Amino acid sequence: MTDIAEARSKIDAIDTAILELLQKRNSAVVSIAENKYRNGIPVKNQERESLHLQELLAKAEAMGISPALTAKLFTAIFTDSRSRQMSLIHGLDASKGGTLEKIRVSYLGTRGSYSYHATHKFYHPVESRLVERGCATFQEIISSVENDEADCGILPIENTSSGCINEVYDLLQNARVHITGELTYNINHGVLAAAPTDLSQIKTVYSHAQPIQQCSQWLHKNLPEAIFKTTSATTEAMEIVAGLKSPEAVAIGCEDSAPLYGLTPLFSNIANQKVNITRFIVIGKEEITVPVTITAKTSLTFTTQNRPGALVRVLEVFSKRNINIVKLESRPRIGNREGLIWAETFYADVIANTETAVLQDALRQLRDVTGEVKILGCYPATAIPDEA
Repeated sequence: MTDIAEARSKIDAIDTAILELLQKRNSAVVSIAENKYRNGIPVKNQERESLHLQELLAKAEAMGISPALTAKLFTAIFTDSRSRQMSLIHGLDASKGGTLEKIRVSYLGTRGSYSYHATHKFYHPVESRLVERGCATFQEIISSVENDEADCGILPIENTSSGCINEVYDLLQNARVHITGELTYNINHGVLAAAPTDLSQIKTVYSHAQPIQQCSQWLHKNLPEAIFKTTSATTEAMEIVAGLKSPEAVAIGCEDSAPLYGLTPLFSNIANQKVNITRFIVIGKEEITVPVTITAKTSLTFTTQNRPGALVRVLEVFSKRNINIVKLESRPRIGNREGLIWAETFYADVIANTETAVLQDALRQLRDVTGEVKILGCYPATAIPDEA
């Protein structure tokens, strides 16, 4: 038994040493990212990564280490490194002065909201440098960026369960901001309580309107008599329930946030769709330039004329150039320059970089076809549907 204990102790020490080496590697990534930013060097160097991986595989084989394990490990490390570099470079862009001292970020809700967690996921390499600002509304987030009260803002744009967040789409149409990044966050709605309770005692449920809608089936089945009270954010719901300390009141919110408010999860993952993912966008006052070596997504809006085949002509602009449209959403628009009573404004995400000739050519023709085109932003694509 002593030999086993000693072996386990050695393994524990080695695992700790591996973590310390990864920490040192992450520190080096900061210097590399700053150098690439200031010299305009693309984040991804496929040739360098491939050669380095081949060298590592050869060393692993010579050392008797599984090449398959080595490839899997370092592929994950390289991917994480690129992600960290992009977040760091985004922070440098946001600060406008090329310094990573402070990054002011606005998001919906307060500490523990889904937007809070999304913010920390996106900026995890530099989260110690974040100056956070919780906002009550989407408009407040946008205004804080427009008025230079924040460098960046995090906005939820769509959810796999409840669909597009139309208010955000509508606000972006006239906002003086640009989309500079995106990310997805897995949503786990849980029933959170501040006091010991069970279903028979619960009378009131607090939450934001979105989670209540997304968990409607579970709530209808398990709490059909409950009163639902909507709040500005899930964090407000958690604060209320924490203050009440009543077995009759619960909140629906992020289970990971329960400890922040002294709450206990009673039921987990209660959304109608078990795979519940929200896509967030990052906004800034200035545009960013995405290196052509990185897969980019461009978000734009256009308004079609109220005539047969108008949308078809738009789709042909992208189809003929083999540009993939991964998102197309319409919103009603009352009136336009021709005095039409009804028109449609479309929001589109395309997998293409505004720096490329093919997209610039497509945009020129799109303006001829529609007359009104607004580029909301071009940014590194990280949330691409499977069909893309």
